[in-house]
Amino acid sequence: MIKRIPPLYQMAGALVLLFFVLPYGLTWLQALRQSGQSKELPLGDVEASAVYQADDGSLRMLRVMKHTTEREDVFQILHNDLQARQLIGEPQRVTLPRDAYAKSAQMRVQADGQIALVLNGRDWWLWSGERSLFEPMNAALSQRFAGQLATGVAKMAFGGQREPDLLDITSNTGDRYAVYWRTGEIYPWGEQQQRLLQRPWGQYRNTVERIDYADFRTDVARYGLPSTLVHYRQKLSENEFQQLPLLTVHSTSDAVVRAAPRRYQAVSDGFVVARQSLQEAGVTDIAQVASVPVQFSGEVLARNADRVLMRYEATPTTPAEVVLQMVDVHSLQLVWSQSTRAMPQLLSDGYYLMAQPWKGGFYLVTTQNLPALVIDNAGKTLFDFQPQKREQF
Repeated sequence: MIKRIPPLYQMAGALVLLFFVLPYGLTWLQALRQSGQSKELPLGDVEASAVYQADDGSLRMLRVMKHTTEREDVFQILHNDLQARQLIGEPQRVTLPRDAYAKSAQMRVQADGQIALVLNGRDWWLWSGERSLFEPMNAALSQRFAGQLATGVAKMAFGGQREPDLLDITSNTGDRYAVYWRTGEIYPWGEQQQRLLQRPWGQYRNTVERIDYADFRTDVARYGLPSTLVHYRQKLSENEFQQLPLLTVHSTSDAVVRAAPRRYQAVSDGFVVARQSLQEAGVTDIAQVASVPVQFSGEVLARNADRVLMRYEATPTTPAEVVLQMVDVHSLQLVWSQSTRAMPQLLSDGYYLMAQPWKGGFYLVTTQNLPALVIDNAGKTLFDFQPQKREQF
């Protein structure tokens, strides 16, 4: 038997719908079609983001928003034109089975400029500029590497900064692999390091020039974590994965250097690097970047074709002032430097800072994956997302 709802309750329900539900829904839809920046949008939290420059020169932003239900993790990917401050198209929606233990989404601008995404630590996606959406790639992974990944992917993550194209993948059988999609390489985890050491570097004709920090491992460095900026060339094969070497510097007064000086190559007056470490990484023509002094806890955040963005600590003491700097990759000159204490957009004084490159500059992300700044190659702020104001809510 069907129970009839009394007219009085019907009228009350209609009033609730009219005055509360519909206005809220219309406000949400209107905001969604605009900038996507409002904190009132029921999209969940921002988990990952990236900035890129479109063919017409405009700056675009991609953000992954996540909210959960009892059974699902719901991702909505927002695509914004930063100059126009409006959403491009409808958000791309991806729904996955809920995983309470999944890591936050990861988004990375790869070495070739392509934008990649990992959702819930097991689903890999690539951005399609033609279709303006992320395309799922797990099926393509299993097909291309059928001998290892035919059973599917259990979990995955991007490699570190020194391994720009690495995917760390564990299959459903529990086997772990180092995967490089661009070059079509897959190795049991750890074997990629042996492959690197066995490369016939002398046969490679191509080289790439890089700027990076080299850490001091020397008797005279007794305080803090000193590092020096070096410029070097590394042998390159387009058909093999790349890995940036981890370089260390010794003083010529160190006991190990005085015992066997021929094993070391000079990088500056008074400081040397082990020849074997250079040979194993295919590195040649290494020298200190003279325009930048010795710094502490130096780290490269991101690289584009013209600049390298770095962070370092001003003193070896704790807590120390965090400083950002930019070096021109062609002239090797310092072009910009700024203390994070003068940049309130970088929460926690810049200690939890990440950066991604775009053609004309860098995109900075601060604590809790919050978008912070877009700067150009001169350090000028192009967009300020003011995350310090969000922290107040």
